Amino acid sequence: MVTQRKYGSELLTKLEQLVKASEICDFNISFDSDGLSHDEQKIVSLLNKALSNYQEATEYNLMKYTLTSDALGIALWDMDVVDKDPVNPNNKFTWSQELRKMLGFNDEQDFPNILNSWSSRLHPEDREKTLNAFEAHLSDYTGKTPYSIEYRLRLKNGDYRYFQAFGTSMRRSDGVPLRVAGALQDITERKQIESQLIEMTKNTEAALEQAISANRAKSNFLSNMSHEMRTPMNAIIGMTKIAKNEKDIEKKNYGLNKIEEASKHLLGLINDILDMTKIEANKLELTPSEFDLNKLLQKTISIIQLNLEEKRLQFCINLDGDIPSAFVGDELRLSQIIMNLLSNAIKFTPMEGEINLNVFLIEEKNKVCELCFEISDTGIGLSSEQQSKIFRAFEQAESGISRKFGGTGLGLVISKRIVELMGGKISVESEYGKGSKFIFTVKMPRCEYDVCLKSEEDKTLHEKINITDGRLKGKNLLLAEDIEINREIFIALMEDTGINIDVAKNGKEAFDMIAAAPDKYDLVLMDMQMPEMDGLESTRHIRSLPSIRDKKLPIIAITANVFKEDIENCLAAGMDDHIAKPLDIDTVLEKLCKYL
Repeated sequence: MVTQRKYGSELLTKLEQLVKASEICDFNISFDSDGLSHDEQKIVSLLNKALSNYQEATEYNLMKYTLTSDALGIALWDMDVVDKDPVNPNNKFTWSQELRKMLGFNDEQDFPNILNSWSSRLHPEDREKTLNAFEAHLSDYTGKTPYSIEYRLRLKNGDYRYFQAFGTSMRRSDGVPLRVAGALQDITERKQIESQLIEMTKNTEAALEQAISANRAKSNFLSNMSHEMRTPMNAIIGMTKIAKNEKDIEKKNYGLNKIEEASKHLLGLINDILDMTKIEANKLELTPSEFDLNKLLQKTISIIQLNLEEKRLQFCINLDGDIPSAFVGDELRLSQIIMNLLSNAIKFTPMEGEINLNVFLIEEKNKVCELCFEISDTGIGLSSEQQSKIFRAFEQAESGISRKFGGTGLGLVISKRIVELMGGKISVESEYGKGSKFIFTVKMPRCEYDVCLKSEEDKTLHEKINITDGRLKGKNLLLAEDIEINREIFIALMEDTGINIDVAKNGKEAFDMIAAAPDKYDLVLMDMQMPEMDGLESTRHIRSLPSIRDKKLPIIAITANVFKEDIENCLAAGMDDHIAKPLDIDTVLEKLCKYL
């Protein structure tokens, strides 16, 4: 506070006005010297000059700061808050031209220097918190509450952008705010990057959790698979030992039958694993052919008939009369789906329960039929959570399922993929404790040649019935197989046919034997993986022999590689056909009859 000396009260008033003006940084004033003495007029003149110099220096510094802030993309603002409601919309605010440019305005006429120009453009969700923060900063006389906040402002074109606001206050010694000034910066791009980073973090965390869950599911799957494979292996090993030591022929045959059942079960597990491998490699494909749907269903039901009888289950099948009898599709894969679903229904339905199979025609367009299959049961049912898991790879409805009922959890996953390849969908309707209904659809062209189908089937049946009628007797076959036990089994199985069999232990030996006697052999069975020379290379060498080039020598691959490209490689090397391992005697005899 200025103290009174020898000057008059009027000068004192002017000096006090100067002090106040300097505190609020408002230099748009000057001092009137009328009525003052010569000395007083001199003092006033000096004060006005000092004030003018200070104002010029301040305006120069403000200009430099404005230019710098404009270059950095920062907008400036300030407001006199002496004796004012700080959030009154009509308060005079000074907005820099940079702010107007940021918001899409041209001048003060478009964007007046009042608080409402800014506050009316705050996003509705940000308005209250932003004004409260501004008021809190000014009302804290300690000056410890900073003004720093992010909010959205509406541009002239209606879009919203994010801004970061900073502010500081000039206060009297008692903390009362006199003026507030600050800056704004457009941070929309930064917020977008932050949002993207947050989303990426969420996606990464979700992917990590999914990977952990998948690894956990695979670990559980491997544990279940180990149990599922060891169980039939234990039966095979145990029953083999019992059969070897048993003298009673009936008990020996009983043991051998159990070995056969366990072997088929183990083969089913292996086939499921191979199918799953194809699915994960996106290599599971269909092999369309003509087939009779009625016969397919009869054959499938005959396989599960014993299981139905053992649990005294009531089984009912309803086939829509509008369904054509014959189709072009993958008979084996369709049978696999039905078998999987019926086997599950039998497994999870208690004694004397009920299972139904309904098949009906949804529609037919351009000779392509869409069929719907429904398999329902009165079994244990599924909860909503369990239903969300059952079509996922390597998962079962819950861990206790595998312990109580067995299984690997692959059947439904494989069925789902086959259904999708057939142009359909699969779903489940179930309530825990009240049974389940599995529904799937497939699309297949109808077959116009039912007679052709029947004659082909009759031909196949005739060949199987008459496999020992002597047509193979005296034929010469070369078996290229490096595993001794496999050679022994094949020779034993062919013993009743009267066919002559020579063996080669690898591909090179097979080539040498044919090169030495090109006219001796009527057919070659060629294993794919052998030492020294594999089956593909051996076949290519054989086909290049001049003595064989003009002779049609059938070469059939014996392979455990059942992917499409593996079969294509066999054909490309010069082979005529293939037989999958493990060998099915009926399939082998059928192929031999076809080529001999």
